[in-house]
Order: sequence, then structure tokens, then C-alpha cells
Amino acid sequence: MTRIQNSIRKDGTYYFRRIIRLGNDKPFRIRISLRTTDHCRARIMAPTLVVKSEALRMSMMQTMNRDGLTADQRAEIFRRQMLRERDRLEAAHAQLQLADLGDQLPEEALETHLDLSEAVSGDLARNGETGPLLVIRIPPEDPETGEEPPIEILTWEDYIGALAGEDANALAPLHLSDLQIPLSPLNLQMAKRIIHQAGVQAIREYREIVANPGAVYLPALMAPPAPYVAPAPAPILSAPRPPAADALINATDGSPSPWRTMTPSEAAEAFIEANPRTGGLDGKARKNGPSWTEKTREQFKLPALLLEQIIEERPLASVTDFDLGKLNAHFNRLHGPSFRKSPKHRTMTIQEIADETDALVQAKKIPKGEISLGIGTTNRHWGFLRQLTDWFARHHKIASLDYSAFIIRDDRDPRTLRDTYSIEEGRQLFGLAPWSGSASISRRFAPGKTIVHDACYFVPLIAWYAGLRREEICGLELADIDQEDGIWYFNIRDNTVRKLKTKTSSRLVPFADELVRLGLPDYVRAMRDAGETLLFPELSAESGKGTLGDAFYKLHWIKIASRLPFIERGQAMHSFRHTLTDELKANKVDQEVRADLVGHKISSETGGRYSKATRLAHLRDAVAKVPVVTEHLEPAQISLLPPMKRAPRRSRSVARGKNPAI
Repeated sequence: MTRIQNSIRKDGTYYFRRIIRLGNDKPFRIRISLRTTDHCRARIMAPTLVVKSEALRMSMMQTMNRDGLTADQRAEIFRRQMLRERDRLEAAHAQLQLADLGDQLPEEALETHLDLSEAVSGDLARNGETGPLLVIRIPPEDPETGEEPPIEILTWEDYIGALAGEDANALAPLHLSDLQIPLSPLNLQMAKRIIHQAGVQAIREYREIVANPGAVYLPALMAPPAPYVAPAPAPILSAPRPPAADALINATDGSPSPWRTMTPSEAAEAFIEANPRTGGLDGKARKNGPSWTEKTREQFKLPALLLEQIIEERPLASVTDFDLGKLNAHFNRLHGPSFRKSPKHRTMTIQEIADETDALVQAKKIPKGEISLGIGTTNRHWGFLRQLTDWFARHHKIASLDYSAFIIRDDRDPRTLRDTYSIEEGRQLFGLAPWSGSASISRRFAPGKTIVHDACYFVPLIAWYAGLRREEICGLELADIDQEDGIWYFNIRDNTVRKLKTKTSSRLVPFADELVRLGLPDYVRAMRDAGETLLFPELSAESGKGTLGDAFYKLHWIKIASRLPFIERGQAMHSFRHTLTDELKANKVDQEVRADLVGHKISSETGGRYSKATRLAHLRDAVAKVPVVTEHLEPAQISLLPPMKRAPRRSRSVARGKNPAI
């Protein structure tokens, strides 16, 4: 086996390594796992990384060579900071006049604070941050005893308290981001020095204003008087919401722009409200044409929320590549199968969930190999964030963000991502108590003689014999099931509870003979007679939140999977579709027919564009070739869930008798 340059092999896995030197700095070593044990694949990846790392090194060298702020940039930062300092000093003076200062006059306290603030800002401008600044306070002697009290030594922050200026470490990135200047260490340090210089100048200017109050109002005194118009009272909102589309305009009258302080979550809400293709906040913004589903809107808002937690509620305008790097590091600490799957997780921050996951790994309750979100999930998060920040940049300045370092090209074969079920595994699945007989309605997985016809019974059967997606099955309405020329079929289409994944998902899928034999048509008739509209109403939520497919997963599939020892990571409801397509392919069913059944797009022009949909009878012939794994089951008289069990699920707090959150 030939050696691969710039790579090593350890415990069977290949690693890329290279030594990088930037100018005269000390060289540093890059070491990255290639995540492969295949020699041929490593031979392709290692040279690619050499090229990428060299391009990155050259880019960094160019950045180093042109680093530093220009005179115009320094002047603009100084101007912006002076405006902040003037407002701060005016407010601080008023605070001193309201405070209880004992025998000291506000004028004396102001002079003391101005002197000390000027000294501190001047020191920081000249020397930078060299350590905590201390203030020595010598209290006057006690007039009754004549004794001198002990000298007090305080840090500057403790002494100045609420009158302190804004932290330069937080302001510097904000100024640079507003001006779209790279956040290099040199640029940040120069910006901090300018902030302190502005503080010194503002204090000196304010002393003159105190001595000559009218100087600052001279322009106003010279202008003709204008009638004062009181501002309209702000409307009382029942809940915070993003600024309306007509308010999202950079202010030109000196008032702060809503974009400047907008958090990532607020920006995501504004994006959804402003773009009809998202469906708007209520999902009804677009009357004609496809729009995002509620699930897609929630998926769009999630990465914005996670980024907001990482940057600790700073404005989106201040986000940099460093923040994206921190978010990516947290993605690599999460347990993909359980992340935000529980109500507890939805109340926690990404940092808290990552810390909890670290502890579970240390306690060996979660395998270390399962840590990190999947490629598909992280790529979706980064794609939505890039869409959000690109849109935001059209309305307000934001740093140029490089997502290419985080979005990973997924070269995996989709056919190998989910394992199929074997025929023997199918028989083992449908040998469980919900199909062979349960102890009772409330004890579905204990052996007995009770057969209950509901989502737990029919959803896996439909998945095996029809190959529908989980959400397509669980979101079926009774109106989506019909009969033509004696053939029962599913009409897969958009309905009131869910939208389809793609345009090609709309299709007709006939019942397999086993679905008819085991009573699905009789169940449909019984549910219609009971006045229901959904095929599985027990999966719907009273609040209208969540998807019916997720409800089935939590209520039933987790229990089913825990009783099947052969189920591995990557095997779930979607594996039924792969099983069906593999079996049809093995039985030489045409590609066009297979695509019509499962709702896939035909890649060939002839099949996808010119051929009409395969006739229902031909589709039934194809479905008949799906392996039968339920021949051991006897048809049972239809037994529906009681009406109370079919009612929409109530939230946990209401179900337990607690008041829902207000």
C-alpha cells in the first residue's frame, strides 16, 4: 500500500496533517480526521485539503499585510463613539442629580467622576488593558472621635458602578461590523483605543458644556420656534413581534434603525413575514402556488435561535465568523438522535444541552460515536442561516460571513444511508402484540387477545405495503381515500393538516391485497360513520402544534423499535420505503412505475416529462409484488378507539390539571 503524502493512519482511520507558517510567526500543525478507513478515498481527500489549506494560508497572509484601520475608518469610529459618549454623560449627570449623595453636591460628584473617567480612559488609550484599575479612596476623619477610617481600595468598575461607560471589548466588534471591517486582532485593538480616545474628548467637551450650557443649544436658539408636538403613545402589544415590513427601513432622521438591534430570532420572524413564499407568520400569505409548511418555518427559525443563544442575544448585525465557529463547535457536541426531541430540551439553551450531553458521554450513557449532528441536519441549519444573513445584508450592514467552511459536501450514496428491513424482520415486527393480540387498549404491547384498529395498528402496515412517507400516512384525511373500479387507493395530496414534500409527491397509490384483507377499507367506513375527518385523529394535538408523524413516532414507534433487537441507528419508518423500492427493483418493476408509487422524480426526460402517470391497475400489479409478511395474522372485527381516545391530544400541563402558561 503506497504512502499518502500529508496523511497518517491511526487505528485504521486516515488523518490529514500539515505544518503551516504565517510570516515570521511560530509554525503550527493542522491535524484533521478524514473520517474514512478507505485508502483510495484518503488519496483523493488529502491533496484536496493541501490545496484548500494553502489557499487559506495565502488569504490569511494577504489579510495580515493589509491589516489595520485607515484614517477614514478611524475617523468614522471616533465620530460614532462621540455620539454615544455625549448621550451617556448627559444621562450620568442626571442620575447624579437624582441620587442620594449625602452632604456632597451633584456638581462635586460630577467633577470627581469626570476627572477619574478621563484618567482611566486616557490610561486605556495609551497603554491598553494591562490589568484591573484600582481606585484608592481616603475617607475624611470622624469628627467625633478624630480617628482616620481605613483607606478603601476598589476596582474601577466597583467604584464607578452604573455611571461606567459601555465596555470597549463589546463596542469594538460592533463598530467594525457596522463598517464591514474584518475583526482581526489588530483592527479590534485599534478600535478599542479610538473608543477610549473618544471618551477622553467627550469628557473635555462636556466640561465646557457644564460651564456654558447654552453653547450646545446655539443652533436651536437661532432657529425660529416651532410648536411642540407630543409623540403618539406607543401601542400596547399583547406579545413582542418583529417590526412590520414598512418599519424595516434604515432611519434617516437620526433615530435608531430597528435593524441595528434586531436579534437573529427577530430577523427570522421578519424574514418569514416579509416573504410570501414562506407562507408568512400564519402560513396563509400566499394564496396561489406552493409555500413553506409549518415544519419548514420552524426549521428556519431554529438555527437563528441557536445562534442567538451562542452570541448571548447580541444583535444579528454584530455576528462574525468567530460566532459561526462557536456554533459549529456546539453542533459537534450534541447527540443528534435526542437533540431537542424532549420538552425539557426545548426550554434549554444549546450550551446547556451540550454540557448535559458531555456529562452523559462521561457517564457512558451515550456512546461517543453518536455525538455530533448529522451532515444533512447541519447543512440545513447553515443553509437557512446563510439565507437569513444574505437577506439581512440587503437592509443593514453585516460582516461578510463565510459559510463554505461549515457546509459539508455530502458525497454519501443516499441508498446506503438507511438500511432496509428483511422479510424475516418484517414478520418479526408484525408478530408484536399490537397485531397478534394485546392485553387491552391501555396495554398494547402486552400479549393478549385484543385487537385495536388505530394508528399503531395501521401506520406500519401502510408503510410496508404502500411505501408512503410517515407524514403522508399519519396526515391522511378520510377524503384522501377512495375507490375506483373496485380498487381502493390513497390520494396523496395537500390537505388541511399537512403539505407534501415535493410536487412529485402528489400521486395515487392503490391498496395492497393484505391491507384490504386486514380491514383497512372497513376501518375507513367505520371512521366515516363515527363522524371523523382524519384517518388517525388521535395523533392530532389540541393546540394544533407539531406534526402527526412526530406524534406517531413518540406515541408508538419508540415503543415498537425498543422491542425489535434488529433495529439499528438509521433504521426507522423511512426504511420501509427503501425496502419497497428495493423489492420492486428486484422484481424488475419499471423505474417509472416505482417512481409513481413512491413519489420520486424521474431523472430521464422521457419518463419524467412525456409519459402519463401509470394507470391505477398497473400500479396495483406492482404493489402486488411487495413481499407479504402478515400471512400469519387473522382479520379481526373492526374495533375503534373510544371517542375520548380519538379526541385531539391535550398539552401535558392541561392534561395534568395545571394552568397552561400565560
